[in-house]
Amino acid sequence: MTDSPDIDVDIEEPVLSRDLTEFLVQLSISVHRFSMYPLGHPSLEPAAEGVVDRLQRLLEDGESLAIGVASGQLIIEGIATDAGHPVLGDLARRLHGHQIGALSIDRNATVSEVQDACLTLAAESERDSDPIGLLPRDEIPDWDHIHLYPLGYDRLELKDSAKWEGTEGVSVDRATELWFGLARSAMAGDDDVEYGDEGPTPQAIAESMRRHRKESAYDQVIVGHLLQLAQELKSGRGEARLIRGQVSDLIEELDDSTLQRFVDMGGDFSQRRRFVLDASQGLAANAVMKILQAAAASSQQTISHSMTRLLTKLAVHSDGGDPDIKDSADDALQENVEELMSEWQLTDPNPDDYTSVLDEMAKAAPVLAGDFEDRGEEGAVTGAARLIEMALEVDRFGPIVEKAIADLLEDGRARFLIDATNETSDSQTAGRIWDHLANPDQLRRLLSADEVDAASLNAIVARMGAVAVEPLLDALSDSDSRERRQILLDALRELGSQVWEGVLRRLTDSKWWVIRNMLVLVQTLDETHDDFDVTEFLSHPDRRVRRAAFPMAIKGGLREKTLGNALADEDERIVRMGLLELRDSVPETLVPTIVNRVVLGERSPEIRAFGIRTAGMSQSPLVLETLLTMSTVGKTIFGRPLLAPKSMEVVAALGTLARFWPDEARVAKVLKAARRSKDPEIQAAGNPS
Repeated sequence: MTDSPDIDVDIEEPVLSRDLTEFLVQLSISVHRFSMYPLGHPSLEPAAEGVVDRLQRLLEDGESLAIGVASGQLIIEGIATDAGHPVLGDLARRLHGHQIGALSIDRNATVSEVQDACLTLAAESERDSDPIGLLPRDEIPDWDHIHLYPLGYDRLELKDSAKWEGTEGVSVDRATELWFGLARSAMAGDDDVEYGDEGPTPQAIAESMRRHRKESAYDQVIVGHLLQLAQELKSGRGEARLIRGQVSDLIEELDDSTLQRFVDMGGDFSQRRRFVLDASQGLAANAVMKILQAAAASSQQTISHSMTRLLTKLAVHSDGGDPDIKDSADDALQENVEELMSEWQLTDPNPDDYTSVLDEMAKAAPVLAGDFEDRGEEGAVTGAARLIEMALEVDRFGPIVEKAIADLLEDGRARFLIDATNETSDSQTAGRIWDHLANPDQLRRLLSADEVDAASLNAIVARMGAVAVEPLLDALSDSDSRERRQILLDALRELGSQVWEGVLRRLTDSKWWVIRNMLVLVQTLDETHDDFDVTEFLSHPDRRVRRAAFPMAIKGGLREKTLGNALADEDERIVRMGLLELRDSVPETLVPTIVNRVVLGERSPEIRAFGIRTAGMSQSPLVLETLLTMSTVGKTIFGRPLLAPKSMEVVAALGTLARFWPDEARVAKVLKAARRSKDPEIQAAGNPS
């Protein structure tokens, strides 16, 4: 394509979140410290603890983090770290030197694992040992929650004498380095690849990408290289013109599903737009068309058949057309791609429907009551909203109206659509808009908006009935917003027993948050299902699933067993839930569990004190003896009880003894000693209530 200035579209540059950046910085610092200090140095363990602490905060609602590695940058969710960042650049270069293409770490990583991993990566790949990625696969270090993925492609090297399409002696620049990095990542571990002196062909790379579904960490690297290549190639500098053909051929060789898989992974809508715009200025036109259509599918946008044919024709002239019109076709293609990507607002491809609307609009009298401008923020006029009003006025429906409906749903304007159609319910267009609204695809679009209006959702769900179950359950499964989950729960509850089939299917999912959200929904339903057994989730490895299961299990026929499991749980919130259930009475069978797993267990002072007060209600001899032991540390020389040092647990023990055993001889002596204390809190605890 011809050189042209960058398209001026206001797109926010994608950057890593602050939490993610801080975690990567902490990891880099930890690796650096292990390279500086000997084992056992007091600086090492705190550094590893800092990594684990930031990781757990970062992955509070996620399972794992996949990090791709380029020569001087780290790549996460298709976003590369700042190449000029000294700390992150050092970590990227260290990993790259070890021939590591990616690493993954999940939220259960321990301090010990982080220490071992940092120690392993701290070794200088050339000075201390062979690069980790070149070791035999069974010798590459691996941990339960941290995994290293080698490039596995030592045959593919960058050389100053590399040949590119017959050109010798060309020094390797940024575009070539990115191309080789993409090839390494895409073909890592693929022993069936054949290639010559120039390296693997685009066809071989595409075949490897198509054939393998690698770890997500590897896909991160591929996406990162594609995004960076698109940015680099639009400059046209150095070898960019040579690499352009290779990348364009690769894109054209990829099947649609594989290409969309990587476009989906390339971040949010803003990042996809930048990728398409950069590609339109740096790649062959046919490759641009494939990327554009993949990005449209990923963003749930539609490019009309007429527009597709127009752009394809421009692409043909741009790539191999008459030289006299090539530049004009090139510019026209870029301009049309820019217009499409600005807001995905396409020209209506149907001249008959469009002409009909315009003709009828000129003759029609308004049928919508009131001033549209006075409807407040919800009724603010947009192109899509104005078009819906026009369509209702002239009672016409077509592709442009469907596009307007999609835009309004994506903007969270479903209420406007419902209100507008209700005001003109006798028109055929209003009925067709309702039919268009009340289908699973449009419901999914509504649920994908930044904000979901509960009243609008309920109106649509009521019209759809059981057909709405699957889209609602899908949205609920992955929702991380408490407010949105409540809106979805309310809508699903109205569907009653119709939701059970979908719920049971999702309860077998491996992701904890899907199971948690399904259990929360089950709690709201009036009817249960014969195949549902909540007790199987009381031992789930994730504490959040166990928390959601507890309220239902406690209402079942195994109350004491459920409480026993809760009191012994490692999660203190679940322990607290169990203790709260015992606030009125304590079964004798649970007293040993409370004493041994809560009062004397490795719990926080607050939970132990709560357990002491709860156990006291049983007035069990075991509790009496336990509290006497906790509240004293021997006797004075005069034979009086010597109180244990003040703590939350000791205060709770004294107060419980005073409440339930004030007349017991040994207790009376302990309480007397407490009342003699100079500490007002100890004194107050020693007075029977």
